[in-house]
Amino acid sequence: MKYFKFWIKEAYKIKINGATKHINILAGSNISKEDARDHAKKQALTIEQRISSNKRKKDYEVPIKEHVEEIIDDNNIITICRYGAKILNTTDYTILDLDDYAFDFFDIFKAVRKMPKKDRIVFKFLERLKKYPEIGNDFRIYETAKGIRVIGKNYVNPAIKSYQSLMRKFAVDWYYIIMSKKQNCYRARITPKPYRMRIKTIKIRSPLDCETKEYCDWVKNYELSAQKYCVVKHIKSIGRDFSSEPIIRLHDSICKASQVYKLA
Repeated sequence: MKYFKFWIKEAYKIKINGATKHINILAGSNISKEDARDHAKKQALTIEQRISSNKRKKDYEVPIKEHVEEIIDDNNIITICRYGAKILNTTDYTILDLDDYAFDFFDIFKAVRKMPKKDRIVFKFLERLKKYPEIGNDFRIYETAKGIRVIGKNYVNPAIKSYQSLMRKFAVDWYYIIMSKKQNCYRARITPKPYRMRIKTIKIRSPLDCETKEYCDWVKNYELSAQKYCVVKHIKSIGRDFSSEPIIRLHDSICKASQVYKLA
């Protein structure tokens, strides 16, 4: 999991087939903005050389291009996503947000077909768990506005070869799978989506947007409105109880997992 505390975005000139082109580069650093500027200059040179030599960009782990709100420890950070909500990024736990379930033909003959959708998602997750125990044994299961969130104590490394096929067995969203692989971590939204609270939304196109007056003014109203909503509701636990672990306690506290509020 790569992240940066300091960001800059600047225009640079590069040569392509003898012609001067202008490019914008967003670069980050954990030292200072000046250090980020040095990285940006190097990136511009690298881009120019790669184009000149016709070399493809290597598939490296990509940084999380979001404003870092809080660094909890080496394995856990909180960032601000493109619509202003807080995101827990972790390499300690496996986190899956399931808005659907893996359908089997014989489900049409089982009692599962009569269950409400969220109950079906939980039922099918537990059913698949018996077939694919490599995902772990200890889980916390939560209700979300659209589906179910599962937090597993066992960290399934997104870098392993079988990762994509394993996640699809549990009907994990394809985009989430790709993002987890590229960023080498799991993500969980821990504050409400603005539109579900019927407040003004904001578009955050880069981490630098969180340094603007517009964002600072917007976030005051957002945090005030968020007090009346929760993100998840804890439903059940499977296996060993790990609810007292610091990151789980933080997740549950910010999400208001045990409080009676409307999901958003």
